[in-house]
Amino acid sequence: MDIRQAKEELRRMVLAYTERTEDGQLRIPMLHQRPALLMGPPGVGKTAILSQLADELHIGLVAYTMTTRARARSDCRSFGRSSTAERPAPRRSIP
Repeated sequence: MDIRQAKEELRRMVLAYTERTEDGQLRIPMLHQRPALLMGPPGVGKTAILSQLADELHIGLVAYTMTTRARARSDCRSFGRSSTAERPAPRRSIP
């Protein structure tokens, strides 16, 4: 599947998920909708395709990347730790 085919498949999915009946109900209830998971090497345009599609269809986009997850995990591990340079000097009592 090339990028154009992937984008068209995603477009069909979004349109199916947002299609409404005559009385305004979603044709596919939220309970039965599933998120899209795009897999591939970094830099091939996965997020860019979804961003373009969201702009074209005037819908919001929530993108969660593994890079974001890796950075968040790294930040959590170092939270609360400080390097020796950041630690205050020990107090010395004056006799």
